[in-house]
Amino acid sequence: MASGDISVEVRGKVAIVSMDRGENRLNLKFLADLNAALDKVLSNPDVQAVVTTGVGKFYSNGIDLDWLLPQGLDVQRQFLDKFGETKMRILTFPIPTIAAINGHCIAGGCLLAICHDYRVMRSKRGWLSMPEIHIKLRFDPAMVALLKRRLPDGDVQRDLLLFGRRFPGEECARRGVVDAVCEVEELVDQAVRMANKCVGKDGFDRPMMKAMKEDVYKEVMEVYEKETKSGRDLVRDRRPQAKL
Repeated sequence: MASGDISVEVRGKVAIVSMDRGENRLNLKFLADLNAALDKVLSNPDVQAVVTTGVGKFYSNGIDLDWLLPQGLDVQRQFLDKFGETKMRILTFPIPTIAAINGHCIAGGCLLAICHDYRVMRSKRGWLSMPEIHIKLRFDPAMVALLKRRLPDGDVQRDLLLFGRRFPGEECARRGVVDAVCEVEELVDQAVRMANKCVGKDGFDRPMMKAMKEDVYKEVMEVYEKETKSGRDLVRDRRPQAKL
């Protein structure tokens, strides 16, 4: 099954969503196709876990700013709402989720990966990074809530968020940002093994899994809902003049 160049393959109890769109930059078309792929995953009652991965050098290089910034406020708001909705969907997905990070995982792409239950990253090549400090974009409150909830500790948050450090796979594993690293040739197989180990023999009840995740991540979801209803210009508001 395929949705453009975002395809779905099923291996036993595990679905694999492969994103094959170059740098996998995030725009409305990409998010629509990704959500369509997730719909296909859930339409199969035999699937008990899902793996997402990229193809080539990138898991995702973040938001397609070349497309987004020239858009009018209505389209920008539509995109940011859909991006937030997609992150919350993955965060509370009714089956276990594993991000198989095949290469660079930057900014918005990092946020998508962070929303997964587990992460496995290729060794030796590829960075995980939140470079907003370098491009002078502040994190909005919803991003802060998500990142503080999902990143392991204050030191990681300092290095990754405040100073925009790039973490290779080995450092991500050592510092608890990902659960494992392996050679890229073994990446998807490793993610599938993690998925099968997680679901065990019987898997999980989908409605219960979703409800449990919504309970655990309630505070994060509330911040996202508040931001969605605020009507703020979340593009311009990320570039305020700091008071020194």
